[in-house]
Amino acid sequence: MNISRHLRNPVLLNELKVRMRSNRSAWMLMIYLLILGGIALLFMYMLLGWGSRFDPDNVRIIFMFLSVLQLGLVCFFTPGLTAGVISGDRERQTLSVLLTTNITPTKLILGKWLSSLAFMIFLVLSSMPLYGIVFLYGGIAPLQILQVFAFYLITMLGLGSIGVLFSTVFRRTGIATVATYAVLFIYTAGTAFFSFVLNRFIEHQQQVAHYTPSKLVEALPDLLMGLNPIVAILDIFQVMRFFTGNSTLPIRAYWLYFLVFALITVLALAYAIHLIKPVRTPIFKKAGKAASSE
Repeated sequence: MNISRHLRNPVLLNELKVRMRSNRSAWMLMIYLLILGGIALLFMYMLLGWGSRFDPDNVRIIFMFLSVLQLGLVCFFTPGLTAGVISGDRERQTLSVLLTTNITPTKLILGKWLSSLAFMIFLVLSSMPLYGIVFLYGGIAPLQILQVFAFYLITMLGLGSIGVLFSTVFRRTGIATVATYAVLFIYTAGTAFFSFVLNRFIEHQQQVAHYTPSKLVEALPDLLMGLNPIVAILDIFQVMRFFTGNSTLPIRAYWLYFLVFALITVLALAYAIHLIKPVRTPIFKKAGKAASSE
């Protein structure tokens, strides 16, 4: 009984009821499936036409396209669903009321985070019939489908935690949303750009100065490229070498991305919980006090 009482999160239960019963959720579900299904079926028609014969290689291309497309939609919708969970309560002046109850800051942050992601997870799961159509014609292993949906989950958890963090830091939902999208864009474009620049710099040094890089330096471009969401999801289908050539990474880009986003999720949520506490000591001030005491 004590365990169930501690695990029960009233914020999560209330947010789920409010989100799932609103007309906005039904409209978002319909728009999401129409966009995803319409683009996927159009691509299938362009690639396969009206022919009665399906090539497994073409089906594999369709599945990769559908996976990347849904990844884009996940990255587009998730910040908008999570970046206003705390700042919205501030704007409605209900956050102070929540903080005066017996709900701990941890339950408050985790409840808001999970409730906002629950609807996004529902959207992704509702798209499974589209994957079933592609899977029906072969060319795709069941393990790859599980890996793709696990990839969506860790991406949603990471982006959702960043959105909750910015929603805690900024007082306005608009600013928190823009900041979350900006971080997502800088992360995605930055990993690809700096990987390309670093790779060209190493090649230039090899040709001009006859420089022989160490294994660590040689792996840095692949390391940065492996952190890119598009490259990481395509690594499920063993096509990362299209971006990096002969990869020198000790682990696959998929698992590297998974570990990094898991770390981002934990750190972002921990700092959001620290910031939401009614009485807190800033981290830098704590470090200064510890240093002076020593």
